[in-house]
Amino acid sequence: MARTETKTLLLASLLAASLTSGNAQAEPGQEIAPGIRLVARISDLRIKESSGVVASRRYTNVYWTHNDGGGPKKQVLYAIDREGNTRAFFSVIGATLHDWEDIAIDDGGHIYIGDIGNNENKRDTLAVYEIDEPNPQARTGNVFPKHAWNLKFPKAPFDCESLFVWKDYGYVVSKVFDKARAQIFRFPLKDTNAALRLELVATTKIESPVTGADISADGTLLGLVAKNGAYVFRIDGDVARVINAKPHHTKLKNEHIEGCCFVPGGLLATSERRNIFLFTDPAFRGQ
Repeated sequence: MARTETKTLLLASLLAASLTSGNAQAEPGQEIAPGIRLVARISDLRIKESSGVVASRRYTNVYWTHNDGGGPKKQVLYAIDREGNTRAFFSVIGATLHDWEDIAIDDGGHIYIGDIGNNENKRDTLAVYEIDEPNPQARTGNVFPKHAWNLKFPKAPFDCESLFVWKDYGYVVSKVFDKARAQIFRFPLKDTNAALRLELVATTKIESPVTGADISADGTLLGLVAKNGAYVFRIDGDVARVINAKPHHTKLKNEHIEGCCFVPGGLLATSERRNIFLFTDPAFRGQ
């Protein structure tokens, strides 16, 4: 092969890799891989790592997100729009978040905060808090937990970065490595001061570390994002169907996706690099 041709192929390969990773060469609106479009970039530099994201069911073009980790400076809930602009931010008061990894939402105007990260499996319990969804038109203020659930592991502790709610239960997904399969656990959303033991619901076919989750508003679809891309299961309101369901998988390499939520156009996801992606395959729209 001629040197010029080799050089051309190398440059093409590097360009393809850079677009797949969602770096600065990819522009908003561009399809960076089959079935994946870069929608925007989060512009607020305070949002260093969008670890979880949900679409508001009350306010148009409002997406709630937060930073990874814990501590007072990271206990902030941000409202952003589809273009990546910040519309409001609220401090979470009255709870100590050790490792905020994901958020969830329901039809009743509640947001659920997942203090569920467990790096190196050092925590014996996890926590989830419920708050009333604030009005982004207020621009800023404080939000306070109405309910809290302390969660015990069924066996050995595991890491966790994914949370969703459906009907009367909250669900978390284990983040496992070395090709172990991710598992889904649940706990009842009931008023109690006692610690609740997580109950195993399903073992998925996903062998990549899962970093975010969401369920469609009607319960038809369950979306999970992992190190190797996004997955969608058709569950028709029954999370246990994941056991036998074959997920649709759209690969996205070299881009650490952290959070996801269903939108009319597919599955919207945010990454460590503050990119906002849309997985547009018809499977992510229930088709």
